[in-house]
Amino acid sequence: MQTVVCFGDSITRGLISANYIRILARKPSLRGFRFLNAGVNSDLTLNLLRRVRSVALLRPDVVTILVGTNDAIATVRPFSAMYFTFFKGMFYQPDLDYSAANLTRIIRYLKEHTDARVALATIPPLGEALDSRPMELIRTYNKRWQQIARREDVELLPVFERLTEYLAGLGGAARRAYNGSTFLTFEFIGRHLFTGESFERFSQRKGFNLLTDGVHMNPTGARLIAEVIEAYLLGLKERPTAS
Repeated sequence: MQTVVCFGDSITRGLISANYIRILARKPSLRGFRFLNAGVNSDLTLNLLRRVRSVALLRPDVVTILVGTNDAIATVRPFSAMYFTFFKGMFYQPDLDYSAANLTRIIRYLKEHTDARVALATIPPLGEALDSRPMELIRTYNKRWQQIARREDVELLPVFERLTEYLAGLGGAARRAYNGSTFLTFEFIGRHLFTGESFERFSQRKGFNLLTDGVHMNPTGARLIAEVIEAYLLGLKERPTAS
């Protein structure tokens, strides 16, 4: 049995986002893997760097990293940046170079202190409008993520590419752009807890196809992320074990 640690933020934690790790754990094709959830709500690359030692201590065979959404949001949403400062210890001006440096240190630590195979996911879409400014911001971050994966010789998991391919396949359907998510997120939490409204229903009412609030996944989005990771893990069966 191989241990897979999924390392990330709320999209990985799966409490206010549909849980892609639960989907992975239920796949018959992945019975040779056990999945550990190392996602924490609202985490930035800085927080993953602070937690990376605890992940290494789990002695993983594989680590998937899905992070960067909150770093990007902090650069364009002053209210969010204030939240991250007070609650996540973000004592710096949000900056792509700083986030990329944090990510590089995370990967290098895992490679130096574990025998795990490390796979870096591209950051999921921010909103669903493919030509919006928030989506362009995510593309900018993902270009840097791709460069880091090449330089550090780790696998790149095409999460952004898979989700945007799905959105493009919907044709000319109107797609909702990201315009902040805080109030939508709290609305969803309230309705989910007190009325039992599902991820699917809330997403549909708000005009999203893959997301609930412009950031977090509905079940379709989580399923697509799981499929990307599943394909990677199945590919590992054809490769020799890392030494």
